[in-house]
Amino acid sequence: MSLYRPSFARAFAYHASIKLQPPHSIIPSLHRSRVRLFTASTRSEVRPTYYQRRGSRGGRGGNSGPWGSYKARFDQIPSNWVLYGVMGANILVFCGWQYGHQVYARFRDASWLIALQNNFTTSWRNISSGRIWTIVTSCFSHEGTGHILVNMISLYFMASPVMAILGNTAFMSLYLFCGISSSVVSLLFNHFTGGNPSYSSHGASGAVYGVMTMFAAAYPRTTFLIFFVVPAPAWAVVSGLFLWDAYSSFNRRGGRTDSAGHVGGIAAGLLWFLRRVGRI
Repeated sequence: MSLYRPSFARAFAYHASIKLQPPHSIIPSLHRSRVRLFTASTRSEVRPTYYQRRGSRGGRGGNSGPWGSYKARFDQIPSNWVLYGVMGANILVFCGWQYGHQVYARFRDASWLIALQNNFTTSWRNISSGRIWTIVTSCFSHEGTGHILVNMISLYFMASPVMAILGNTAFMSLYLFCGISSSVVSLLFNHFTGGNPSYSSHGASGAVYGVMTMFAAAYPRTTFLIFFVVPAPAWAVVSGLFLWDAYSSFNRRGGRTDSAGHVGGIAAGLLWFLRRVGRI
């Protein structure tokens, strides 16, 4: 995520570009006792029962009822279509920001940018005005070219293996849960500790970090290429990002990067994984 400035300057978030080298196998099948967070080998696989429906465990619903029918149909859609749909939504909102900047530059008409700020950024002003949908819509909003490129490249490489593990419905729940959690953490942290009444933020970084964290928790020794060059195990990359953003949240304020939102996204991805494997 990145901080939005009312001056309408383009936001830019600096992230580590990550290229995924797929694990030896993507379809899950490892025994529960061998799954160890940040220690399991990529030669092992996550057992499908970790990701089975609640109904198959005697829990609620399963595939029965309208939701189960919808879920079954949605999971039958090719995963690439779902991924391209998410990326397309982000690109569409990005184009809206670019159009708004052009209108403002040529005609000094800020109405388009104000509408985007009111509906696609997370801020205390928006929430207190009743625009609670912004905690979701901000997860699909990018103003800067570098910001959206890094997030969409990272999402492109990370989403496919995660969708192969979880399916379309669970992937979307992961994306939205991490994105919303990121928005809420960013909102609360910056409002109560930042002392910036004009603060607002947007970007898919929290959701992308959450997807990355879920994969790193399942396949911690898979190799990521930082900046497409430097190899590092997945657990080290995610741990490093978490520590850096946690440090930056308190000690590097005033920049363009919403570090608190990144921390929220990573934490949400880890919580989501632990919930899925029955640890919490």
